[in-house]
Amino acid sequence: MPPVALDDLFAQLQTMHAQLQNGELESVQVLLNQHDRDVRDFMHAAVGRDAGADALGNLLYAQLQLQDRLRDARDEAARQMRSTQQAGHAARAYLATSGG
Repeated sequence: MPPVALDDLFAQLQTMHAQLQNGELESVQVLLNQHDRDVRDFMHAAVGRDAGADALGNLLYAQLQLQDRLRDARDEAARQMRSTQQAGHAARAYLATSGG
């Protein structure tokens, strides 16, 4: 199977950005793993070796931006989970002390 083209790798990143905006963290992680395999295949193929440094630098920059956004989204989800847990603990403590 031939490696994906550089444009396809950029398109994958755009798709992941859109899914990340929709809060689909799990599917973004799955696609990111596939993207990593595709990038490795691309780099080992002649087309990847012939790609210019600027194009590869732009791809790396786009990947890093996506990873930063994914990390930020995960951090926010973790904060929200902690907040929900704390609210649950507070509600249970209130009910326990109020006899409810």
